[in-house]
Amino acid sequence: MNPINKEIQDIVAYVPDISLASLAPFLILLLGGIVCLVADAASDKKGSRRILPPIAGVTLIAAIASFFLGLVPSRPFVEGAFYGDFFAQICCIVCLFAGLLMVILAPRLIERRNIPSGEFYTLIIFASLGMCLLAMSNELLTAFISLEIMSLSLYVLTGIDRRSGRAAEAAFKYFILGAFASALLVFGMAFLYGATQTTRLDLMGQVLASGYNTLITGETVAVNPVWIYLGFTLVFAGLCFKLTLAPFHMWAPDVYQGANTPTAMMIATGSKVAAFAFLIHLVTALSFWEPFAGSAAFIIGLVAIVSMIWGNLAALVQKDFKRMMAYSSVAHTGYMMVGVLVIVSLPALLQGDDLATATATVRQAIALYLGGYTIMNVLAFGLAYHLDGESNMEAYRGLFWRNPGAAFGMGIAMFSLVGIGFTPPTIGFMGKFYLFKEGVQYGFTAVVVIAVLASVVSAFYYLGLVTRMFMREPETGDGAVALCGTGAHQCGLFTSASFTRMYLIGAGILIFVLGLLPWLFIGVGQHLASGIAP
Repeated sequence: MNPINKEIQDIVAYVPDISLASLAPFLILLLGGIVCLVADAASDKKGSRRILPPIAGVTLIAAIASFFLGLVPSRPFVEGAFYGDFFAQICCIVCLFAGLLMVILAPRLIERRNIPSGEFYTLIIFASLGMCLLAMSNELLTAFISLEIMSLSLYVLTGIDRRSGRAAEAAFKYFILGAFASALLVFGMAFLYGATQTTRLDLMGQVLASGYNTLITGETVAVNPVWIYLGFTLVFAGLCFKLTLAPFHMWAPDVYQGANTPTAMMIATGSKVAAFAFLIHLVTALSFWEPFAGSAAFIIGLVAIVSMIWGNLAALVQKDFKRMMAYSSVAHTGYMMVGVLVIVSLPALLQGDDLATATATVRQAIALYLGGYTIMNVLAFGLAYHLDGESNMEAYRGLFWRNPGAAFGMGIAMFSLVGIGFTPPTIGFMGKFYLFKEGVQYGFTAVVVIAVLASVVSAFYYLGLVTRMFMREPETGDGAVALCGTGAHQCGLFTSASFTRMYLIGAGILIFVLGLLPWLFIGVGQHLASGIAP
């Protein structure tokens, strides 16, 4: 054989077999971001603000549609770098749902604060791209790159309002602590690779299940437990920053308060859902190592309990809406960690088909909670932004008498966020019910009891806002704080753009529909997992 032909064959043999159809959501988002940049460069300021919202909106809708077309395979693809199982795909759709609201809210923010529109819409799309990549990552380096795409976009979106000193301060704090978290992640990933000789999570699980590692020399050695423990601890600490788990939540209140409200909403929802999806994939792989369950459960349980208690107690004394929502997010992430505790413990309790079935059930419960949490926050932040009440909670006094529709919408969000027995049948209640049921079933009753008691505490500040809106009269005089969106103002919820009205009203309806029929949400995920992709 001709040496040149042989060399070409050898090169072709190393080229990965990648189906472009399986990458459809990523390619759509990447192309949409590039189109936004080009359209912005080719248009003047006024034209750019007119044409970019439709481009960004269509991009996100097309990316959502690609999941329902069955293009993403429910197995490892792209040489095992990604895994499009039910949980990953549903998390991607939830992230894109949050990104779409941010696009809908953006025109008014850009006009009011004179923000560069091209950069703003492009960064929304790239942040959504990073979230989708992270949610489906099945490989450590891919996860890190995806996390940085998401994080860098959110850093810039946080401080993009150059006239706001508070936004600049928030962006600086977010960047510094985010860089520190990224350093912990990389360091921990290095230890995990050293222990298992692979960066793919599915292969890592196989190595840990056997307990032995095959070196390049062919020698077989036992897995080093010190490296596994140290690697997981560092990676988990880095993810705790992204998930705002106590005591790694210090940045969240200042960033939520200083960032523009659409960006704060995206940080509270999309970035958290994506990071949580990767955490689930990571602990699923590591839990195949038998000694891992006990030690990891202690660390995860401790962080969950501290987050639930501190998040709710700190939220009680807040006078700023976004700071209250920041501490609320700390508590809600603590609730979600109940599901992680169960996943870590399952391999030690079950085997074979029973293990697969139980893991799928727990993942469905976590996905339902994540989806509900996103919908509730989308409604709350969206209403707060369109009422210009994102800072001062006293501005909500007597809102029912000025704008009953907005008051009812915020009330629905607050009741659903409480999510315990005396609240209506909302997605918040059903999400907690299914998640806590799994925790009790597999022996974490004490943690669930703490979670329920913490939820009772949360009722005081969530329903305190409802009390302000429905049971207090508006303040009058020079000291009164006015909300936009009342009376004849043209920036309130029910006099704003039709897309925003439809989106927020739809979110409020979803809170009740998915609360009464949670199987609809699970059915969507099961449809995605049985896709027809190659």
